[in-house]
Amino acid sequence: ADNSQPSLAGKWTLIYTDAPDITSLQSTPTAKLGRIGQECKPPYIKNVIEWRRPDWAAGLPFSGTDDSRIIQKVCTKGKASPSKPQQVDLDLAGIELESPSSGSGNLLEDIQNNGFPVGLLQANPVQLEGPLTTYFGRQTILFLDEDFRIVRTNQGFIAANVRDEEDWF
Repeated sequence: ADNSQPSLAGKWTLIYTDAPDITSLQSTPTAKLGRIGQECKPPYIKNVIEWRRPDWAAGLPFSGTDDSRIIQKVCTKGKASPSKPQQVDLDLAGIELESPSSGSGNLLEDIQNNGFPVGLLQANPVQLEGPLTTYFGRQTILFLDEDFRIVRTNQGFIAANVRDEEDWF
């Protein structure tokens, strides 16, 4: 018999949540919300948000194309105790901003082709992680198999994720 347990490790895409801090992202005027996911590489759990150019900015110079994307990662460190392995405490550890597409190596060309923020991040991705962490929250794993996961936040909200088929971040 196979006694292996499913793992949180890997990349996951959010398919449902009722958490207002996530659902409210759709009304951000300065960027268009793309996909939301998580990258789990224990002890790190990174909450990933894909931002795209808003429709209203399509005609503006240096605003990029429909394919221009910025990936924001809120980096946390997770820990669970052996007595409660389904309960994961999260500490905020840093933030990352990047463009998932590689640039040409020419900053001005990248800004012209992909827009100012994307072109800038292609040349200069941001990765901020300090020596100190602060409490971020807790999630309880309600269900986990190799392809699907459901968690409840410490505020009582639900998030359902599927393991990524496509490598979008």
